[in-house]
Amino acid sequence: MRFAFLGVALLASACVSVNANVTTTPDATLLAVQNARVRECPAERVQANARTEGFGAQAGVVGEDIALTPVASDPTRAVRLRRLTIAPGGVIAWHDHTAVQGMALMVSGEMVELRNSCLDPITYRAGDIAREDAATAHSWRNETDAPAIVLVSHIVPLPR
Repeated sequence: MRFAFLGVALLASACVSVNANVTTTPDATLLAVQNARVRECPAERVQANARTEGFGAQAGVVGEDIALTPVASDPTRAVRLRRLTIAPGGVIAWHDHTAVQGMALMVSGEMVELRNSCLDPITYRAGDIAREDAATAHSWRNETDAPAIVLVSHIVPLPR
């Protein structure tokens, strides 16, 4: 009899619905990718040679290569994916993209860019993409109190 009672209790408990009021926080990285969009200088603020220098020397930046894929149509080049972590106050020094073009996706945090073709600083937040064509020269700074994470993808010479 005791076993029959336990069996009925187990069956009954399997039918009970529990509302635990569980809430989930959306993943910030996933949201950044799902909402990715190109951020550019407003058309009325574009000017050739608007800037020629940036925020200063490189500081507080850690770059890690994630993947390197050879380009089938050009055996001397590859697509490189890197993760940049920029500390609060960190600076990516002024550089150009005449030899290496690509794009940058802001995954988390916030960065300010000074670009050779824009009269105003451009602020990037999670989900914003910066295009880096051959005419681009720029510098970046993290002006917040939190690290910024950026994924950059470039066409680069294949290491020998």
